[in-house]
Amino acid sequence: MDIPPTEHVLRAHHVGLLTLFSLTFKEFEGKLPPAFLLHIYRLLLNEVSEVAPPKSFTELQMDLLSASKAELQISRRLIAGFDAWRDGLATAERLAQFLSALPNLFQEKVEGEEEIPPTLQRRSIFGYFCRRCHASYLKLTFYGVGKLQKDYQSWCRGADPVEIKFPAAKDQLQSHIYNYRTMADKVVWARPDSYDTFNKAMATGNESVAVENLRRFFEQHFHENNDSGFRQHALLHLVRMHYVRQEYVAARKLLHEAIAIARLNNDRVTLQHCTSLLHRLPPTIPRKRPTLNETQPDLHPMEILYDVSKLMDEENGQPLSASFARIVEGVGLYDHWFDTQPIPPADTEQWAQHAVQSVLWTAAGCPGLAALEEDLVIAFTDEGGSDNNRTTVMLNKLYRHARSGYYDQALSALLHPSMWRGLSLIDYGLWAQEIWHILVLRATRRGQDRAYREILLPRRPPGEYKPRTYTLVPAGPKLSKIQQPLWEVIQMKQCDQATSTMDDLLTALWHSEFLGRLSSYRTGIILLADVSLEFGMSQRITSTGMFYIGSLHDCGRGDFRGVARTGCQIPHDCRD
Repeated sequence: MDIPPTEHVLRAHHVGLLTLFSLTFKEFEGKLPPAFLLHIYRLLLNEVSEVAPPKSFTELQMDLLSASKAELQISRRLIAGFDAWRDGLATAERLAQFLSALPNLFQEKVEGEEEIPPTLQRRSIFGYFCRRCHASYLKLTFYGVGKLQKDYQSWCRGADPVEIKFPAAKDQLQSHIYNYRTMADKVVWARPDSYDTFNKAMATGNESVAVENLRRFFEQHFHENNDSGFRQHALLHLVRMHYVRQEYVAARKLLHEAIAIARLNNDRVTLQHCTSLLHRLPPTIPRKRPTLNETQPDLHPMEILYDVSKLMDEENGQPLSASFARIVEGVGLYDHWFDTQPIPPADTEQWAQHAVQSVLWTAAGCPGLAALEEDLVIAFTDEGGSDNNRTTVMLNKLYRHARSGYYDQALSALLHPSMWRGLSLIDYGLWAQEIWHILVLRATRRGQDRAYREILLPRRPPGEYKPRTYTLVPAGPKLSKIQQPLWEVIQMKQCDQATSTMDDLLTALWHSEFLGRLSSYRTGIILLADVSLEFGMSQRITSTGMFYIGSLHDCGRGDFRGVARTGCQIPHDCRD
């Protein structure tokens, strides 16, 4: 692919910088105090390098006035001269004369004075900037110079930069701006503005604007070939948009097309991204186990971490040790990416594996280690940003805080502006769900059934919700193969029929022990101890089972543990 030529457009703020160049290196050369001159050098270097949006005329004035030694007479004369150029370039003729005299700053030889070095070296950054502006001026017609002069006056008055953009859109037929036009002046090369608008529309959930700007971006002129070769990239971005909106049917349809085009263009990297994204989609065949990604150099490390969510699904029957092993693979792949990729991964991605580990340690019944991983992510990510790692960790931490009985503290932390200020629309949905779940948790624990039915349920935000997590009403989808038997034991206990569920309870205990879900295992042991009272097994449960329920951080489960332990201890004490 041919690299498109770099174009240069002479704009109003460039004229303002050229006047400062003329004052500093011609009229006041060798007269300015070193500290003030150093400040001007730094100011010009920042503006010429264009690493930040250009400053306005007023901002340049204030910057000069705030410089060291700006109170000296010679420094004030330069600042006054910079302000006087605004009236000095009041007509197009004066602007043309000023721009025509620019070679005096960088020309290498003057007739009869060949030994005198130029003011600015031609290949220096300042000399190159002045030469480039002069070359762009030579291409302009007198009409173009007049338009530039009007834009310069508008810039000095503080007009919006959008209103003084110069020149107008490029055109193959009209040439009233230029006397001489290069190929760069005839062809509009690709620019990132449409892609930036696409990302903003994605964050705000504006699908129509996102799709339109994505189409505009990839329809631009990237090179001279007839086919841009980027259609698979456009489809991949479109698939990602449908995926985050959970529009899986549309995502799958477009993804198959993107895979076919990537194979046709021999685009191995894009093909890998499409394949890994296809593995993320829910399987079309019921009860089919999801596909894990094979670790390859082109596979993104985040895809390995996403495989952990597949391994953690209890229906797939994989122990937590497999999830921890997968995290180790993801960390190794991230290190490989950091060493080999031309553009290193974003800094925020290094904390993703810690966020996933916090979820694993919670499932493994180690809330202390989970809190340690969560605090690590919170400490090294920006507050009030759009980092999904921080958002996920904060939501999990505050929900666990609410389950310990601190409802008000959890809700106040969720409603703090630093929590929701930088959220995208997708993360905003997760944030709203977490607030609603905490409110439901508090209402159901307090027995506020009317508030739950008439206030909370009608206002449930979109998202996954399983009523059996909070109530004993047999409504909604079933829980997992570990949680569902535990729920049935509690339900049957309400009608004194818990002994009939002993087989299912023992099966749930076996699954939780095999899968390493010690958090669920402890809950099952508590229920087993409570049910075993009816079989006269209190002493055996006390001597063997209570070891596994010694560390609980859920106030509801902790209270139930105390009741069960007391119930097992009373018959033993009575015999003594």
